[in-house]
Amino acid sequence: MSIFRRVCAVAAVSCAAVFTLSACGSDIDPVAVPESGAAAAPTTTPSSSRTTTTTQSSSDADLDIDVEIGECVTLGGTVDDATIDNATCGSMDSNYKVIGKVVSSDECVSDADQTYYETLGGTETGALCLDIDWVVGTCMALDGEDPVRIDCNDPSSGGEKVTEILQNTDDVNDCTISAGGFVYSERRFVVCTDSL
Repeated sequence: MSIFRRVCAVAAVSCAAVFTLSACGSDIDPVAVPESGAAAAPTTTPSSSRTTTTTQSSSDADLDIDVEIGECVTLGGTVDDATIDNATCGSMDSNYKVIGKVVSSDECVSDADQTYYETLGGTETGALCLDIDWVVGTCMALDGEDPVRIDCNDPSSGGEKVTEILQNTDDVNDCTISAGGFVYSERRFVVCTDSL
């Protein structure tokens, strides 16, 4: 089980949301396992507010879903009965962005938010390394089994509004708009957020 921690700049406070996901299939046994450690966040390009983190890719990865690095998915369900489907990044349906496509889930970077993998006969045939689909100006609820994009204008829904994504830092104190955020220490970037 993974704990995604929101780090607050002023006080060393952390807010936790726990995610546990899996996938289903007939002969293929797909599984989604939250990565251990803090939530990881993607990088941004100067001309876009969308995140685009890349990791390694393997042409040997064999998955039922046809998705590439940089594309997004809707991942849901439970550990024993997970679902995954393609989604448009930044849409209300998207909750994760693919940051790696590998043969084995242990090849994913340590600060990935989620790992989805499929097995055949107990052997992994392919895995997706996933980050929450953070998009500047949008909001995500992190209090359920999986992240859900929510309407930022509905304060009763709770959640986090993404204000900026900073590269080449692992210090939440570098956030200029927000007092907290999510630190991705291996890939050295911070998703700055405000709680709704």
